Amino acid sequence: MFETTEAAEKIIEIPQPEPDLTPEELVRRAVGMRAWLRDHQDETEQRTGISDDTHKAFLEAGFYRSLQPRRFGGYEFDLRTYSRMVTEVARGCPSSGWNLCLAASHSLVVAGRFPESTQREVFGPDGDFRAPLPVAPSATATRTPDGYLVNGRWDYSSGVNVSTHFLGGVLIIDEEGGRPTPGMVLVPSGWRMLDNWGEILGFRGSGSNSVVAEDVLVPHEYVSRTHLANDVTDGPGMELHGNPMYAGRLMSFFNIQLCSIVAGTAWAAIDEYQRIITTKNSPMPPFKPRSHDPEHQRNLGLATALADSAQRIILSIADDYIAYAARGLAGGEPFSELDDQALSLTARQSGQLACQAVEMLASASGSSALANGERMQRYLRDAATYKTHMNAQHGSWATGYARSLLGLGTPA
Repeated sequence: MFETTEAAEKIIEIPQPEPDLTPEELVRRAVGMRAWLRDHQDETEQRTGISDDTHKAFLEAGFYRSLQPRRFGGYEFDLRTYSRMVTEVARGCPSSGWNLCLAASHSLVVAGRFPESTQREVFGPDGDFRAPLPVAPSATATRTPDGYLVNGRWDYSSGVNVSTHFLGGVLIIDEEGGRPTPGMVLVPSGWRMLDNWGEILGFRGSGSNSVVAEDVLVPHEYVSRTHLANDVTDGPGMELHGNPMYAGRLMSFFNIQLCSIVAGTAWAAIDEYQRIITTKNSPMPPFKPRSHDPEHQRNLGLATALADSAQRIILSIADDYIAYAARGLAGGEPFSELDDQALSLTARQSGQLACQAVEMLASASGSSALANGERMQRYLRDAATYKTHMNAQHGSWATGYARSLLGLGTPA
């Protein structure tokens, strides 16, 4: 584990709502919400995002502040704690887990990639901050004497329905006719959320709406030149906060987020399968409880091993993420692009294991479990939707990693 620098540890500009909140209590609160979230899955899907009551519960529990810097009103818990909390929420409702995770996690990106003055403004005055981060640079930020003029549309802005700010990928245009470069922009206000989520196969309650910005002016310091396409680890985060968590790479961090959710989805499917086999009899004589059938016992055992493996992989990666960043900052081997590729690929493997558990249990649950409104159908849809995500294209990312190992670089 890391140790914060003495200077960073002493500076608290915005107090935390609960200064004595511990990682263990945060996770315990998430576990305690499981049943309530499960009971409201239908409502969450129909709303296409979490309800006001769920949002309020997450606020009061401190979930949104988990990764936010202590200096600016957050709890600055480590990635292991964050991953465990997200997995528990997703175990109750995968859509709610996705909605929460993608709104809360990007305080880490802001803390690591944007200057101190910007952080002070966006986290202040009370530390209430949430933002999605659709990384595709589908909009532009054009430099003017007064700031950057932001224009464009971002799809899949997960968590935007509960967000205070918007963070998105952009092409930065510094001069007319100049070559655009990829980066990120923070937009405090003036952006508009479209009512266009909920028609996709899965994660229908994740609040992944599109966002539009039209001639929105932001300060120059609200644009970061860091992006997946030009990622670096030398932002202001470590110096400002004394925590190597804010000096890691983006791709592996994004995969820790997504696969924590999918691990929770696998556990949710296990809970539902256990309910099914303990409450239903076999369809043929002697009509004994399905839980007495060795095949159902085998399915439950195998799926539990898959889900447990998926979660253990993610927690290990969360630990390595911070260790790699700390190693580089201490003068050792830097947190390299190859490290990032390796962690990301292994995280994606955990996602595949989690989906395998869901698919196996859905197949063994019987046709009635796949009817509309049934939880197992929902989990199967969620797993299928995760597998369509750009970050879940395991084979193509594996090819890229192998090319890096072989020293072949990017294909022409």
